Amino acid sequence: MLEFLTSPNWLNPQIDFVVYLQNIRMQIGPIFDDFLIWISRFGEIEFPLIFICMIYWCFDFKSGLYLFSLNALGIFAGQFLKMTACIYRPWVLSDSIRPVEAAFKNAGGYSFPSGHSQLAASNWGGMAFIVAKKNKILSLFLIFLILLVGFSRLYLGVHIPQDVCAGLLIGLVLIFAINALINYCEKNKNRYLYLLCIVNILIGLFLWYVIAKDYPIDYVNGKLLVNPHKAISNSVIYAGWISGIISGACLCARFFPFDPKSVSKKTRAIRGIVGLILAFSILPLVQYTFDNHMRFRYAFSLIFAIGFVLTAVYPFIFTKVENLCKK
Repeated sequence: MLEFLTSPNWLNPQIDFVVYLQNIRMQIGPIFDDFLIWISRFGEIEFPLIFICMIYWCFDFKSGLYLFSLNALGIFAGQFLKMTACIYRPWVLSDSIRPVEAAFKNAGGYSFPSGHSQLAASNWGGMAFIVAKKNKILSLFLIFLILLVGFSRLYLGVHIPQDVCAGLLIGLVLIFAINALINYCEKNKNRYLYLLCIVNILIGLFLWYVIAKDYPIDYVNGKLLVNPHKAISNSVIYAGWISGIISGACLCARFFPFDPKSVSKKTRAIRGIVGLILAFSILPLVQYTFDNHMRFRYAFSLIFAIGFVLTAVYPFIFTKVENLCKK
């Protein structure tokens, strides 16, 4: 499979398409560059996460649980493929590709699949799936946003079509698979504990795999194309996030599920405001771990704690406080 993905007959038409977009970009100038860089942010973790947290805390617990699970397991699938394939970025595959500089600075690591496309498909696709029956216009808008994120990665020259398509496909498959999984667990709450154990065992195996496997070591003009240690470090951080989110969400679903609609709108508003302050206070630590060379166990523990606080600790605290206030 890897040989097929990197074969010239398969890659060349994709590279030609990106070069075609690049020629358009150069002819019209940077008129769309800033806009599409901004659109790409919808495929990052932080922005959609705020919406997921608000749904989870203030509107519908099960929908929030579904979106958190989709976010975490989508990242897991994408990161596993990325570290397995180890396919280089487009400008490495072809000298004719010159990405937009601002997008190039934030496009490190391996290329396949596109993490932005996968996260957009998982996060916004999950939301589109939830609202599809009640608000088709919003659902269609979210689908359009997902496609626009994927297109932005091609236009900016930081991915080729196979990267974007694979990322979108991961999200699409998991939208339905995670929905079925959550419905299955809802029939017997103890199944959430089994899910927690299975995911954390897979995380352990994943970490062993990415640390133990061999990676390509290639240089251009004396510069290492992809630093394997940095790639492994990023995988450890993602693993901490996945483990924290799934552990917290599953424990909450099993031991103290809550119904946001059972409390007043004022109470939910307070939950949301306090939660946003909490989220905006601790989420910068996610980027901090990516930017700084922390030891693996510290990076994993820090990101695990952030995910666990958002999905379990904060809901436990506000439910207990609200119950005390009722008395």
